[in-house]
Order: sequence, then structure tokens, then C-alpha cells
Amino acid sequence: MQSVGPSPLKKVGQTGFEQSFSGWEPKKLWLQREDGTFEECAFSDGFESRADGRALVAQDLDGDGHQELLMLNRAKPRLQLFVNEGVPGNSMELRLRATKGDPEASTATVKVKTAAGLRAFPVLLTRGYVSSVDPTIHVGLGTETQAEVEVTWRPGVTESFGALQAGRRWALTEGGAKDSTAFAARPPRAPVPKLPLSLEQAGGTKDGRPTAVQLFASWCKPCLKEVPVLSKLAQEGRWQVRGLAAHPPEQAQAEATKMGIGYPVAALMPEVADPLSPGGQLALPTVLLYDASGRLARVVRGGESLEAALAEVAPPVSATPPPP
Repeated sequence: MQSVGPSPLKKVGQTGFEQSFSGWEPKKLWLQREDGTFEECAFSDGFESRADGRALVAQDLDGDGHQELLMLNRAKPRLQLFVNEGVPGNSMELRLRATKGDPEASTATVKVKTAAGLRAFPVLLTRGYVSSVDPTIHVGLGTETQAEVEVTWRPGVTESFGALQAGRRWALTEGGAKDSTAFAARPPRAPVPKLPLSLEQAGGTKDGRPTAVQLFASWCKPCLKEVPVLSKLAQEGRWQVRGLAAHPPEQAQAEATKMGIGYPVAALMPEVADPLSPGGQLALPTVLLYDASGRLARVVRGGESLEAALAEVAPPVSATPPPP
């Protein structure tokens, strides 16, 4: 799923949560880079539900050629729809019809070739997690406008359908017949408000350094484990480190002192807490990582490696000089 800009996935059905059986675990979503590697993008793309998910499918539900995510949860909200409102890239959908055996071509494999390389897609009647959808193959193409398509219907039976245009839903029938319809026009995109999580609102200042902002509470034991890591960063001076206490303003400094926090702290204000509290639940520990330009680069939740995230946002300077 390709996206640019704030929260391209729009949440529908986001209401108050009941008790979590899974500790309000964050969901994961990965974006494939051009080099084939992946980066985690659940927060930046709006897939930040903390509900206890039980089933998930990816499907183009509005016919515009871009897949949405539909998730069934254990408790409220029972059903969440994440509408894909990211900047559009090219894609095509393929629906196969076999003339022998299973008409839905459940044994077939589709090969798609573009300038970027060759990919293979099996036809599956069950996709997603504990879920089933129609056996349509969605092919993301990025900036490519067409792709060579070949179908292996069953062992020993392979057929080429030539170059197919992007932006269309193709019906491919064994024997060479093919037909297509254009994707539906995307409705006008509603303006997406920027999350009020600027560096300044989080208590930092732009000084050319990356910034780590810790959201903490004195009763949060995992928060306490982060303090030595962040204190070392603050002492080294390569990072700007700030703390935001989930306590009343008059108690913030005292609670920070109890935890051994020596970097500057302030009370956590609603304008920062609310966007990070889906369903009204603020998960701790949470650390906001801003790069040297002041851009929010990562939101590190409990269970994630803070050290790895810090190295990703600002790789440590090697103490050993490179060989001449």
C-alpha cells in the first residue's frame, strides 16, 4: 500500500473500546520500498487501531483500484473500515475464469512482468487472516502504465495475455479471451487535518538535532526501563530529549524526579495525548522520535525496541574512523 501525507487511511467506526485481552497491542502495517525492502508505517498511514483484532481482509471495496482494510474485532468497535485515501499509484485487478476444472481457477498462478521485474501471484479463495474474499488478484504497479501478464492455469497449461493496461479491472478467460472495465473515479478527497504533533507542541525546539519525546507516568514500569537509554542520549548531547508526564502539571516534575529523569519535563497536554489515544486509550510507554528537520519520524510503542528505532532515525556516529 503506497501512501504520501498524513493519515491516508481514514478510520470508520472508531468508537470507545472495551477491555483489551491483548494489552492494547498496536497493529502493524508495512510499506514496500522501491528496493524491495519494507518499512513499518501503521501510525503514519492511520492504521493505529488498538482494538483486539480477530479477522482482517484487504479488498478494493469502492472500485477505485486501491485496496481498503476491513477488520473484525473481539469487542467494540466490532468492525473497522480503513479507507485508502493515499496518493494514488497505478494498479490493475485480474479475475480469472477457467474452462476446465474449478471455474474460479483456484489452481492458477499469474506472472506479472514490468520494468521493475517479475512477480508471481497465486489465485487464492481464502485471503487475509481468518477471512475469505473473492479470488481477484490486485497488482500494484507504482508508476508503470502496463504489464505483461501470463497465466499458468494448471501444470502444463500456460497462456500469455500480452501487455495489459493499468487502471482497469481485467477478466481473463482460459483460451485467450479478455475484457476489462476502468476503475471507478476516486471521489474528491476530503481534507485530512494534520495531527497536532509538531515538535514545538511536543515540547521540543528545532536546533538541528533529532529529538526524543518520552510520554511517561511514574506507575509505568516499562517507562522506567527507557529512562537510562534516554538519559544517556541527553548526556551525549547528540539528541534533544524531553519528557511529557501523564500527571497533573503540579506533579509532573516530582514524578519525574522519582523516576530518576534528569532531562526537561512538562505535563502531557490533551493536544498531544488525544491523537495518540485511539478510542480514548493512551498506551504507555510511547516515545515520539523527530528527525533533525523536526519531522515526526517514528512513534515507538511498548514492546518495540527503542534502541533500534533511535538508530533508524539517526544512525549513531561510528567511533572508529573509516580506513584510508
